[in-house]
Amino acid sequence: MTLAAAAQRSFYAPPPPLARSDDLLLAYLSFLEERNGPTEGAHSFCRREARMAQLAVPEPDASVTIDAERFDKNYVDFDGQGLTEEELALLAFVKVNAGEAYGVQVTSEARAHLHRGDAPFARVERTLLREEDYHTKLLVGAVGHFEGVQVTDAWTPHWTLKLLIGGLATFPAALFHPVLLGSELAGVFQFNWMLQRLGTLFPDDSGVRESMEERLLEILVDEVGHVAFNRIAVGPAGMRASRWVAASVLSATPQMVPELQALGLDAQARRELSTFDYHQLPEEVRRRAFFA
Repeated sequence: MTLAAAAQRSFYAPPPPLARSDDLLLAYLSFLEERNGPTEGAHSFCRREARMAQLAVPEPDASVTIDAERFDKNYVDFDGQGLTEEELALLAFVKVNAGEAYGVQVTSEARAHLHRGDAPFARVERTLLREEDYHTKLLVGAVGHFEGVQVTDAWTPHWTLKLLIGGLATFPAALFHPVLLGSELAGVFQFNWMLQRLGTLFPDDSGVRESMEERLLEILVDEVGHVAFNRIAVGPAGMRASRWVAASVLSATPQMVPELQALGLDAQARRELSTFDYHQLPEEVRRRAFFA
């Protein structure tokens, strides 16, 4: 693909024609097989496991101190009192992860009957569910940099998130994929914003900052592919609806992940979603991700 063609890519372009769906799904499966590697056991991917090993933190190495008691308190019930920006960033990491893990669990259980069989669509959906498990491990793994900080219990999502995911899990396909596409678009914006915000954090711990950035980059590569998959699954009307859904999901940030609001993802920053598009992603993400 030429640079000019790549520059014209847009999350909000008309979705691929239905006649191209099978070819695009097979192309995406080929991409996923190359990226993830062979399956190991019931739920693991060979190359994913190797990447997780590269990013593993053998022992705490951050010079900045995270108040473990304050971290634990705000993990359970956020009040923001006395939190440093670094503590906010770490809390945002593990809570974004927890919300995503909850969503994967609920939707995968509700839609398990749709993930059976060898049709390309079902094979892609099964693979993407496994990728979400790796996102959980990637984000929680950042905690290992900090002495005395652990995440042992699953965070209970805000009722707003539970309502969204509960409804999403029971939607018919005609509604499910437009809503999921909008949620994925909001997620891409959010993860990209977090990546940019990290550039101003941990000034004395470049290794910690780079580790957290690498984790977000890996997730963004996946999420762009998830957007592409859902674009393949929706029609023009669903594509239009997804933009409204993305804005609605992002507007719930203060309730779902208040740490991001405290870090600066306020109403003004969230309005940038209206102009955010594929070309604003890091070059590495655009180079490595699948998009259609």
